[in-house]
Amino acid sequence: MEGKSEYVQEVFTEIADDYDQMNNKMTWGMLKGWQKIVMQKTQLKTGDRGLDVCCGTGEMAFQQREIVGPAGEVIGLDFTQSMLDVANAKLEKLRYKNVSFVQGDAMDLPFEDNSFQAVTNGFALRNVVDIQKTISEMARVTAPGGRVVCIDVSVPKFFLFRWFFNIYYYKIVPIMGHAVDKNKKIGSKFPAYTWLAESLKTLPPQDEIKQMFINAGLDDADYRGVGFGASTIYWGTKR
Repeated sequence: MEGKSEYVQEVFTEIADDYDQMNNKMTWGMLKGWQKIVMQKTQLKTGDRGLDVCCGTGEMAFQQREIVGPAGEVIGLDFTQSMLDVANAKLEKLRYKNVSFVQGDAMDLPFEDNSFQAVTNGFALRNVVDIQKTISEMARVTAPGGRVVCIDVSVPKFFLFRWFFNIYYYKIVPIMGHAVDKNKKIGSKFPAYTWLAESLKTLPPQDEIKQMFINAGLDDADYRGVGFGASTIYWGTKR
């Protein structure tokens, strides 16, 4: 899509204030459980340094902080200031001294090589312009032995689940989202929640994403479906 980066930024600016509530509704409350599996796959420990890329409102960054504790450090990066405003409002209430949020580009991370023990990304691969470059950047800033872990939407393989998913994700989710986006087109393109459904159509199959992890220099790359295959968690370990 021409102008995808600018369009996606406008999408997330539009929905920032309602993002957490809508995510919980759309996943039928299963999101927290999926994120817990993501955190397990990071293999983070007390005192480690973690990064959440495309952090949105900061949920996975705060979950990393629960693992690394006050001796560690967590940074969340996103290119949409409205999302970071919500994350920083949460941070102010939590009063964590070792969590910070920065505005930046997932395809050009402003961090040195080998800086983090784990780097995560939640439901954002389908929104970046170049998925391979994003995964490669995440791998670059991960320390040897550390992990890159991503979760994104996927189409279930079992035909009955796939049938239900296609109706729910492409028909019902946009209708639910219209309470937030008012079915208002952004520029001449989709309304925000219509886009979040449509964007899955451009996401490569799971095996291709696994290969991108391998291409980025990550060993033991693999993936696991959650939510009956409606989402997939990918991971790999830095050489």
